[in-house]
Amino acid sequence: MYRQLALSVAVGLKPGRRVDAQTLWAPRPEGLLLWLHAGSAPDLAALCHLIQRLEQLEPMPEILMTMQEGLSCPCAMPDHVLVQPIPQDNIAQTTAFVQHFKPDFGLYCGAPLRAGLLWAMERQKVPLILTNARATDIDPPGFRLNRPAHQALALCFQHIICRDQSSARRINRLRPGLAPALPLGRLEEGGITPEANPRIVDHLRPQLTGRPVWLAAHTRAGEEPMVAEAQRQMGRYSHRLLCVIAPSEPERGGALADGLIQQGWRIARRSTNDPITEDVQIVVVDVPDEMGVWYRLAPITFVGSSLVSGYGGQDPFAPATLGSALLYGPNVGGYLDSYSRLVNAGGARIVKDASSLAQGLQLLLAPDKAAAQAHAAWEVTSRGAEVTDKVLEILQEQLDDKAF
Repeated sequence: MYRQLALSVAVGLKPGRRVDAQTLWAPRPEGLLLWLHAGSAPDLAALCHLIQRLEQLEPMPEILMTMQEGLSCPCAMPDHVLVQPIPQDNIAQTTAFVQHFKPDFGLYCGAPLRAGLLWAMERQKVPLILTNARATDIDPPGFRLNRPAHQALALCFQHIICRDQSSARRINRLRPGLAPALPLGRLEEGGITPEANPRIVDHLRPQLTGRPVWLAAHTRAGEEPMVAEAQRQMGRYSHRLLCVIAPSEPERGGALADGLIQQGWRIARRSTNDPITEDVQIVVVDVPDEMGVWYRLAPITFVGSSLVSGYGGQDPFAPATLGSALLYGPNVGGYLDSYSRLVNAGGARIVKDASSLAQGLQLLLAPDKAAAQAHAAWEVTSRGAEVTDKVLEILQEQLDDKAF
């Protein structure tokens, strides 16, 4: 009762009107259910990345995802992820939400903390993890009579992962006797290394030996003429430069190759397993599931769906995990935070047209420049790995507990 009163002080919890959960939310998935909540756009991007890593859990739970009002998923969710609206933070809606879905455990990422919903989870005895925590999110400075409310909020979580040491110290004072808050940093969006058939890599690598190679990945029809023009301009500086174009829809590769041949380019198509001889200027990847191959073979990647509007860009972290230096266009609204992190670290360079793409390529053909940029990008993708690993460890322990 004391903690309920304390949390009521924290947010002024109101009873709210009685709600019909069946009309507000989808049916509960069967089996074990993990609730994920994102407090901000970067937190949401981090959870989207984490969802891919959750596949290593055994057994893999169904996932219920909510997010702060105004956010939307930056990419399509797998079938086992149910995205639902967040309940209003009053007693009626939060209670109905928790009793309807009955999560087996939960992960709350970032702020603001919805005290009413967290208290409803705690009453239902849902074990919760908090990541990306700052002390000010739980224990803001100011009127000290609110301290019991802040302490009650901190006690809702079994595990807390903080951004820094000072936050961990302050939060630990609020929850004596519980698992100490860990100052591991942020759970961040990172890269999942794409798979590749090693036999294909080993078959292609000797054909590229001694030649500078760049990849235009996930290109759209409006970008491919600019890619070809950049390759033409680069011929003045590097006549042995090989361009690899992987269109976003591999089925367009045949028409793309035919058009390039008509323009005088010497082409090798992957669908016909053409050898990449010394005179080949452009390789067209018109088969599915080879992006991981070319990310491993090309030290420079232009990440497409970004020079023309309407597509929102593509995930830059996939090539970055494999040590590729990155170029990209200005239309990356779907991955803006990812590109901002890369640019701020010196791990990516923006281009706007064929000429600036050629200039970016010319710069990165210097091995030291490409290596420095690729290393910076790789470091960005690997940040937060310790947090991700710790979250997966805790979740697996909770899954194991559910099995007994």
